[in-house]
Amino acid sequence: MATNKAAWKAKLAKAHEEARAIVKTGICPNCGTKLVRNNSIAGWWQCGAYACEAMRKQEFADLPKCNFQCFTV
Repeated sequence: MATNKAAWKAKLAKAHEEARAIVKTGICPNCGTKLVRNNSIAGWWQCGAYACEAMRKQEFADLPKCNFQCFTV
């Protein structure tokens, strides 16, 4: 069981490191739109075109929907 826990922690650390590298660019890797922080949970970042148009910031309202999101912590 300890091996599985260590493996999971390593996998999670790698995913967070990859997410931090993406966030550092400030650009969605899927569509090229600016990333925005979702303040609901610490470390949660989303493409500006995430979610339905009505829920987005005005500057992103007319963009095609993108589902990219990541966690840095």
